Amino acid sequence: MENLAFMYTLVNKLFLAISEVIAELPDGQQWLERVIESLSRRVYYEFERDYYSRGNQATDYAQAWVRVLGKQGFLKESHYRFVQEDDAINVYIENGTCAYREYCRQAKREGTLFICPRMTSIKWIIAVKTGQPYLMVTEEIDNEGVCRGRVYPEDSGK
Repeated sequence: MENLAFMYTLVNKLFLAISEVIAELPDGQQWLERVIESLSRRVYYEFERDYYSRGNQATDYAQAWVRVLGKQGFLKESHYRFVQEDDAINVYIENGTCAYREYCRQAKREGTLFICPRMTSIKWIIAVKTGQPYLMVTEEIDNEGVCRGRVYPEDSGK
């Protein structure tokens, strides 16, 4: 597709439509998370040949995932920072070029069900690579700067 602006608009409108429909379901938040995880899984298997971790820590898995997506031109690696704090990972995303920024802004404006696709995909890859369930909390979605979140093992109680 030659018109990247249209492609990103289409992706954002698709997420808004999915969020709108899923919000009507019981456990809508869980369903939306599953949709994002399924998308992440499909993308991972498509580009698995490009995935390589430089270590065995959760932050290494997250950085390797960001490298894969960056190599495809979907994001800028330099816009991601992962800080290990005990067994949790603090995630910082500069969102100036985030592909989902329109979705974030409009979902917030409309009060539509929202889960950050970027943070959810990071949580997903960490869970897959560590073989244990992880949870994620988005601490701040700042549509004009840095989004922050925290990814942690499900059994840590954080």
